[in-house]
Amino acid sequence: MKTITPSAELWQQPEDWHEHVARCARVCYASETGSLTPEVFCDSLIKKGHLSMFRHASRYFVFMVENVEPKFPQWICNVLTNSPFVACVYKKIKHQGRIYFVSTNEQFLMEHPKYFEELRGYEVTVSDFVQKVEEHSFPMALNVLRYTVCVTTQISTSRELNRTSPNNIAEQSTRFVNFGKKGGITICTPHWFQCAHWSKRLLAHVTWKLGECAYNFAIRLGLPAQDARGFLPLDTATRVVYTYSVFEWKHIMGLRLVGSTGKPHPNAQIAAQLIHDAIIPVMRIYGGEKTKLV
Repeated sequence: MKTITPSAELWQQPEDWHEHVARCARVCYASETGSLTPEVFCDSLIKKGHLSMFRHASRYFVFMVENVEPKFPQWICNVLTNSPFVACVYKKIKHQGRIYFVSTNEQFLMEHPKYFEELRGYEVTVSDFVQKVEEHSFPMALNVLRYTVCVTTQISTSRELNRTSPNNIAEQSTRFVNFGKKGGITICTPHWFQCAHWSKRLLAHVTWKLGECAYNFAIRLGLPAQDARGFLPLDTATRVVYTYSVFEWKHIMGLRLVGSTGKPHPNAQIAAQLIHDAIIPVMRIYGGEKTKLV
């Protein structure tokens, strides 16, 4: 058994979104690398029906809808502005029409090929997206940019975060990962541990160690990992990957960092602060030093 402290890391999507999906999905199996190429790995996810992993792939589109003889279908605009799987804002351009800034995920496009066919010609990179935001002096559009963060926290805390998230989640599986084969369980120390009296820290260590022993013993008795996980302490470390737009991250920060609906659990607040600190430097590259997430 070993102990670690909570952490968060921003994962920026490379040019090939397949690499990003593969990286996020491999967290579920506690495997950083694999023998399959990202494209082949993604194909295997599709064959298995694990399409939710494709929610971590971000796609961006910018297009103009003219006032006269618009080239882009209005019905698509209505879908994009009302879909919970799409972040979409627009700005009215005097005497011209409206310019739309859109972000969505790969699963949405896979499941709605008709929409993607209309959008395909307007896809842009993140840098091109930001450039167009600057050209049209529309900083609000930066809120549709999507950020992926990998968080290391307690199993109990991941449940807190997952309940307030729009479900773009890839979490290390306690069902398929055999921690006995991974060198034992890892404990992510809770907020109170470092400053607690020695007797409380001792109690925690003993309890965690008993949980690890019970888990390993259950494995040796023939219980599969998916059943032996019942002996894991709630402070067992887990890794979770979240991908959300700035609009969505602001909502989550309001709940888990600021406590807009009630005081958040200290462990969840620590995780939210780590997420905030991981995202904000890149946000400020695009939006300036005054850019805020809360």
